[in-house]
Amino acid sequence: MEEVIKKIIQIEEQAQSIISEAIQEKERKEKEHEDKIQNLHETIIDNAHKKVEQIRAREFEEINEKKTAMEDKCQAQLGRMQNNANQKMDQWVNELVNRVLD
Repeated sequence: MEEVIKKIIQIEEQAQSIISEAIQEKERKEKEHEDKIQNLHETIIDNAHKKVEQIRAREFEEINEKKTAMEDKCQAQLGRMQNNANQKMDQWVNELVNRVLD
């Protein structure tokens, strides 16, 4: 009878050991999954930041190209106006003098 009780106690100890190991394995797996989820979250956030930066850079480049085109257009127009003024300066001066004198 004593042998049977010892055997039952031994089986109970083994069962407790197995349960303890299973709990530890479960906790380890949960931690592993949490880490994977955190890494995935960080990867998604990093990728989103990179995409936003790419879009921002592309938009900035497009704006700079438009700005340069507008500046070139304005410079060309200013040059044409200056040429026109230079060509007609004598005519305008003569007209102004004639109006003042008349």
